[in-house]
Amino acid sequence: MPELPEVEVLARHLAPLIRGWTIREVDVRREKILAPTTVRELKKKLRGAKFVRLTRRGKYLLFTLRAPKQKAPLTLVGHLGMTGRMYLLSAAAPLPKHAAVVLGLGKCKFVFEDTRYFGRFTFDTSAIEKLGPEPLEKEFTVAAFAQTLKRSSQSIKVKLLDQSVVAGVGNIYASEALFRAKVSPRKPAQKLSAEETK
Repeated sequence: MPELPEVEVLARHLAPLIRGWTIREVDVRREKILAPTTVRELKKKLRGAKFVRLTRRGKYLLFTLRAPKQKAPLTLVGHLGMTGRMYLLSAAAPLPKHAAVVLGLGKCKFVFEDTRYFGRFTFDTSAIEKLGPEPLEKEFTVAAFAQTLKRSSQSIKVKLLDQSVVAGVGNIYASEALFRAKVSPRKPAQKLSAEETK
Protein backbone atom coordinates (compact mmCIF):
# COMPACT_ATOMS: atom_id res chain seq x y z
CA MET A 1 0.00 0.00 0.00
CA PRO A 2 1.50 3.38 -0.97
CA GLU A 3 2.22 5.59 2.03
CA LEU A 4 2.87 9.31 2.40
CA PRO A 5 6.36 9.37 0.76
CA GLU A 6 5.25 7.36 -2.28
CA VAL A 7 2.15 9.52 -2.75
CA GLU A 8 4.27 12.68 -2.39
CA VAL A 9 6.67 11.43 -5.07
CA LEU A 10 3.75 10.70 -7.40
CA ALA A 11 2.21 14.15 -6.77
CA ARG A 12 5.52 15.88 -7.54
CA HIS A 13 5.99 13.80 -10.67
CA LEU A 14 2.45 14.19 -12.04
CA ALA A 15 1.82 17.85 -11.13
CA PRO A 16 3.93 19.43 -13.91
CA LEU A 17 2.82 16.81 -16.44
CA ILE A 18 -0.93 17.42 -16.09
CA ARG A 19 -0.93 21.17 -15.31
CA GLY A 20 -2.77 23.09 -18.02
CA TRP A 21 -4.33 20.08 -19.76
CA THR A 22 -8.06 20.27 -20.49
CA ILE A 23 -10.19 17.16 -20.04
CA ARG A 24 -12.03 16.37 -23.26
CA GLU A 25 -13.37 12.90 -22.52
CA VAL A 26 -14.18 10.95 -19.37
CA ASP A 27 -14.28 7.15 -19.51
CA VAL A 28 -15.29 5.38 -16.28
CA ARG A 29 -14.62 1.66 -16.41
CA ARG A 30 -15.25 0.94 -12.74
CA GLU A 31 -18.05 2.92 -11.07
CA LYS A 32 -17.24 1.73 -7.54
CA ILE A 33 -14.07 3.82 -7.52
CA LEU A 34 -16.13 7.05 -7.70
CA ALA A 35 -18.47 6.50 -4.73
CA PRO A 36 -20.37 8.49 -3.63
CA THR A 37 -19.82 10.55 -6.82
CA THR A 38 -21.88 9.23 -9.73
CA VAL A 39 -20.57 8.61 -13.24
CA ARG A 40 -22.94 11.27 -14.55
CA GLU A 41 -21.71 13.86 -12.01
CA LEU A 42 -18.04 13.07 -12.73
CA LYS A 43 -18.52 13.40 -16.48
CA LYS A 44 -20.58 16.58 -16.19
CA LYS A 45 -18.07 18.34 -13.94
CA LEU A 46 -14.86 17.14 -15.59
CA ARG A 47 -15.60 17.64 -19.28
CA GLY A 48 -13.96 20.89 -20.29
CA ALA A 49 -12.24 21.32 -16.90
CA LYS A 50 -8.54 22.22 -16.81
CA PHE A 51 -5.95 20.80 -14.39
CA VAL A 52 -4.61 23.69 -12.29
CA ARG A 53 -2.72 22.04 -9.46
CA LEU A 54 -1.98 18.69 -7.83
CA THR A 55 -1.10 18.39 -4.14
CA ARG A 56 -1.06 15.71 -1.48
CA ARG A 57 -2.80 15.46 1.90
CA GLY A 58 -1.99 12.34 3.88
CA LYS A 59 -2.20 9.47 1.39
CA TYR A 60 -4.63 11.37 -0.87
CA LEU A 61 -3.95 13.22 -4.11
CA LEU A 62 -5.89 16.47 -4.46
CA PHE A 63 -6.48 17.57 -8.05
CA THR A 64 -7.58 21.20 -8.39
CA LEU A 65 -9.44 21.91 -11.63
CA ARG A 66 -11.08 24.95 -13.25
CA ALA A 67 -14.35 24.16 -14.95
CA PRO A 68 -15.78 26.45 -17.63
CA LYS A 69 -18.47 28.86 -16.39
CA GLN A 70 -17.70 28.01 -12.77
CA LYS A 71 -16.08 30.48 -10.38
CA ALA A 72 -15.04 28.07 -7.62
CA PRO A 73 -12.37 25.50 -8.44
CA LEU A 74 -13.19 21.78 -8.30
CA THR A 75 -11.34 19.42 -5.99
CA LEU A 76 -11.05 15.84 -7.15
CA VAL A 77 -9.74 13.37 -4.56
CA GLY A 78 -7.63 10.43 -5.65
CA HIS A 79 -6.48 7.52 -3.50
CA LEU A 80 -4.30 4.73 -4.86
CA GLY A 81 -5.72 2.04 -2.61
CA MET A 82 -3.35 -0.92 -2.44
CA THR A 83 -2.03 -1.19 -5.98
CA GLY A 84 -3.31 1.87 -7.84
CA ARG A 85 -1.24 3.81 -10.36
CA MET A 86 -1.83 7.17 -12.06
CA TYR A 87 0.07 8.20 -15.17
CA LEU A 88 -0.14 9.72 -18.65
CA LEU A 89 -0.22 7.62 -21.81
CA SER A 90 -0.14 8.54 -25.46
CA ALA A 91 -3.66 8.86 -26.86
CA ALA A 92 -2.93 6.03 -29.28
CA ALA A 93 -1.56 3.62 -26.66
CA PRO A 94 -3.75 0.66 -25.67
CA LEU A 95 -5.34 0.85 -22.24
CA PRO A 96 -4.23 -1.52 -19.50
CA LYS A 97 -6.64 -4.25 -18.41
CA HIS A 98 -7.33 -2.67 -15.03
CA ALA A 99 -7.85 0.95 -16.14
CA ALA A 100 -10.55 2.26 -13.80
CA VAL A 101 -10.85 5.86 -15.03
CA VAL A 102 -9.40 7.34 -18.22
CA LEU A 103 -9.43 11.07 -18.96
CA GLY A 104 -8.90 12.02 -22.58
CA LEU A 105 -6.66 15.09 -22.84
CA GLY A 106 -6.11 15.24 -26.60
CA LYS A 107 -2.62 14.01 -27.49
CA CYS A 108 -2.47 11.97 -24.31
CA LYS A 109 -4.70 10.42 -21.69
CA PHE A 110 -4.62 10.33 -17.91
CA VAL A 111 -5.02 6.77 -16.63
CA PHE A 112 -5.98 5.63 -13.15
CA GLU A 113 -5.20 1.93 -13.10
CA ASP A 114 -6.37 -0.07 -10.08
CA THR A 115 -5.68 -3.81 -10.05
CA ARG A 116 -7.05 -4.58 -6.57
CA TYR A 117 -10.12 -2.27 -6.74
CA PHE A 118 -9.43 -0.38 -3.49
CA GLY A 119 -8.68 3.04 -5.00
CA ARG A 120 -10.86 6.16 -5.04
CA PHE A 121 -11.43 8.94 -7.56
CA THR A 122 -14.21 11.17 -6.27
CA PHE A 123 -15.47 14.65 -5.47
CA ASP A 124 -16.21 13.50 -1.90
CA THR A 125 -13.75 15.32 0.40
CA SER A 126 -15.07 13.95 3.72
CA ALA A 127 -12.02 11.70 4.22
CA ILE A 128 -9.70 14.72 3.90
CA GLU A 129 -11.64 16.65 6.54
CA LYS A 130 -11.01 13.88 9.12
CA LEU A 131 -7.23 13.80 8.69
CA GLY A 132 -4.92 14.83 11.48
CA PRO A 133 -1.82 17.00 11.03
CA GLU A 134 0.89 16.18 8.52
CA PRO A 135 3.90 14.64 10.31
CA LEU A 136 6.43 16.99 8.70
CA GLU A 137 4.46 20.24 9.08
CA LYS A 138 4.65 22.88 11.84
CA GLU A 139 1.23 22.00 13.30
CA PHE A 140 2.51 18.52 14.21
CA THR A 141 4.27 18.98 17.56
CA VAL A 142 5.58 16.54 20.15
CA ALA A 143 3.40 18.20 22.79
CA ALA A 144 0.18 17.82 20.80
CA PHE A 145 1.12 14.26 19.82
CA ALA A 146 1.82 13.37 23.47
CA GLN A 147 -1.58 14.77 24.55
CA THR A 148 -3.33 12.58 21.97
CA LEU A 149 -1.44 9.47 23.10
CA LYS A 150 -2.14 10.11 26.80
CA ARG A 151 -5.89 9.80 26.11
CA SER A 152 -5.65 6.35 24.51
CA SER A 153 -5.21 2.84 25.86
CA GLN A 154 -4.86 1.44 22.32
CA SER A 155 -1.50 0.09 21.25
CA ILE A 156 0.92 2.69 19.90
CA LYS A 157 0.98 0.91 16.51
CA VAL A 158 -2.80 1.29 16.20
CA LYS A 159 -2.58 4.98 17.17
CA LEU A 160 0.14 5.65 14.60
CA LEU A 161 -2.10 4.15 11.91
CA ASP A 162 -5.03 6.35 12.99
CA GLN A 163 -5.16 8.99 10.25
CA SER A 164 -6.90 11.47 12.58
CA VAL A 165 -3.82 11.41 14.85
CA VAL A 166 -1.20 11.82 12.13
CA ALA A 167 -1.94 11.87 8.40
CA GLY A 168 -0.23 9.59 5.91
CA VAL A 169 1.53 7.06 8.14
CA GLY A 170 0.91 3.46 7.15
CA ASN A 171 1.99 0.04 8.32
CA ILE A 172 5.56 0.11 7.00
CA TYR A 173 6.49 3.54 8.37
CA ALA A 174 4.75 2.93 11.70
CA SER A 175 6.70 -0.32 12.13
CA GLU A 176 9.99 1.33 11.14
CA ALA A 177 9.45 4.30 13.47
CA LEU A 178 8.68 2.01 16.42
CA PHE A 179 11.69 -0.16 15.67
CA ARG A 180 14.01 2.85 15.54
CA ALA A 181 12.52 4.23 18.77
CA LYS A 182 12.87 0.80 20.43
CA VAL A 183 9.18 0.86 21.38
CA SER A 184 7.03 -2.29 21.28
CA PRO A 185 4.14 -1.91 18.82
CA ARG A 186 1.88 -3.49 21.48
CA LYS A 187 2.68 -0.95 24.18
CA PRO A 188 -0.40 1.12 25.15
CA ALA A 189 -0.08 4.64 23.74
CA GLN A 190 -0.73 6.24 27.14
CA LYS A 191 2.18 4.32 28.68
CA LEU A 192 4.87 5.87 26.47
CA SER A 193 7.45 7.97 28.26
CA ALA A 194 8.15 11.53 27.11
CA GLU A 195 11.37 10.32 25.48
CA GLU A 196 9.65 7.44 23.68
CA THR A 197 6.95 9.80 22.43
CA LYS A 198 9.60 12.19 21.13
